[in-house]
Amino acid sequence: MSSHELDDIDDPLEHLERNERQAGQAIRYVLLSSAMTVALAVAIVVLFDVTGPQCPGTDDLCTTANRVWVVVLPTLLAFALAVVSGVKTYRRWQRHIRWRPWLFATYAMWMITTAYLLASSSTVFVQIG
Repeated sequence: MSSHELDDIDDPLEHLERNERQAGQAIRYVLLSSAMTVALAVAIVVLFDVTGPQCPGTDDLCTTANRVWVVVLPTLLAFALAVVSGVKTYRRWQRHIRWRPWLFATYAMWMITTAYLLASSSTVFVQIG
């Protein structure tokens, strides 16, 4: 029995309620994913501030390795969360559940990933003064 036939057997009210929940779930996913990415970036900066080498007269992100970690780890997390959102979109589409909110969530995650990469790499690698 295919998944399309199973949807025909499914209770229509349950199917409608499941569809109605998708937008809220997708919005919560984007907000929590964004918060996780920002929290990881802040945690890395604080970790390097507390344990990193102290460079007199400069910020604590004085080594290139520290600067790379501030860019790479949150970007990888945001990228992984964008891929997870894409997989969720595909699974919703495959089960004939409202998948468009998840597609927009995937777009949002890609934009957040790109924005973080641009913002962090430009602020971390540009020397002021």
